[in-house]
Amino acid sequence: MGTEQRILFANESFYQAFSAGDFEAMEGLWSTGQPLVCIHPGQQPLVIRDEIMTSWKAILELEATQGISCFEPRVSLYGSVALVVCYEILGENQLIATNGFVEEKGIWTMIHHQAGPSLSSELENGSRD
Repeated sequence: MGTEQRILFANESFYQAFSAGDFEAMEGLWSTGQPLVCIHPGQQPLVIRDEIMTSWKAILELEATQGISCFEPRVSLYGSVALVVCYEILGENQLIATNGFVEEKGIWTMIHHQAGPSLSSELENGSRD
């Protein structure tokens, strides 16, 4: 599997854990050795791992967040750091997200997540996969 495919796999694993409400999987995706940032829509940035995990635990316990999907992920690679920009679809809501990953011992782990409202995209024009 090539580098871009491995990054996309890490990103998809994030959305699978999110969609399934799987806290243990979510916790395992985030780096334990790098600085982290997580910005949930309308919230202040979280930079302490324990606070980030507490926020995810609360979010994943909400049935309303289960079923989230990721569309049109695009990878930008910067050495051992990668950003994935994608659209999140949850019910009738569409967000745009940036997910950051770093390669640690051959595994891409999450270091950043930020999502916010998206004004428009190709998805609204019916090009959803």
